[in-house]
Amino acid sequence: MLDARTASRGQDEMEDVLATQLLQLSQLIRKARQQWLRERPDVPIGMVSILKLIDEIGTGTGGCCHAKDLAERSGLDPSTVSRAVAAAVGQGLVERRVDRADRRASALALTPRGHELLAAAGVWFGALIERALADWPATDVERVSGDLARFSAALSGVLETHQQDAAR
Repeated sequence: MLDARTASRGQDEMEDVLATQLLQLSQLIRKARQQWLRERPDVPIGMVSILKLIDEIGTGTGGCCHAKDLAERSGLDPSTVSRAVAAAVGQGLVERRVDRADRRASALALTPRGHELLAAAGVWFGALIERALADWPATDVERVSGDLARFSAALSGVLETHQQDAAR
């Protein structure tokens, strides 16, 4: 039977293993982003992230969102979001519209070109994931997907709490 110290040590070791795996995963994600940029030098992957957020946030509000919503959801500061939005507008991927609820504010929406780019990125990343998981049984893919979603939600909650504590 395991005593509390042994169990704690085992938990610490698993956390170390998981931390190492997460670092390796972040490196692989960085490599995927670099590959995307080699194939699509005109569109930084961060731009795709902004487009995805605009699309997600805007779904329930007439297809539009506000820059402050982007900053909040992305965890980026408003000036960074402002620069990214300006670049997306400049490339014809996003348009500014007058907000129907507050005519003084502008709302952001994807243009048809922005939707096309977002779809192309989805296909590109989907194919990458499909190739990586080609030999995996469907049950393993489902389990990892569920576990990853659960872990992401837990980590997001911890980070939000940490951010709120730091702001106090």
